[in-house]
Amino acid sequence: MTYEDPKFTQPENIGFIERIVRGSLSIALLVAAMLIPAIGTYSLFALTLVAIYLGLTAFIGWHPIYAMLNQSASHVPSQPSAREVAPERQKPQVSGGDHKKAA
Repeated sequence: MTYEDPKFTQPENIGFIERIVRGSLSIALLVAAMLIPAIGTYSLFALTLVAIYLGLTAFIGWHPIYAMLNQSASHVPSQPSAREVAPERQKPQVSGGDHKKAA
């Protein structure tokens, strides 16, 4: 049995594909920062911070901005309510006892 606390959001809000893209981009930024000799100190620092951020969010599978916006990476629509799935059947209208006429 699992327990879900309604106060907490999803532990993961980044999908599998996005995690792979973020991880790959993080590695590419770190390699580019190391291999480009003409890059300035501030640019190197900024690229490294962006790469660490992307790598960390890819590793843990959670993105704080997505959490603030309350978006899910799976983009699966919420389950429809029972009323939407099977609407109540309309009861036939009965007027003035016509349904009790004898044959």
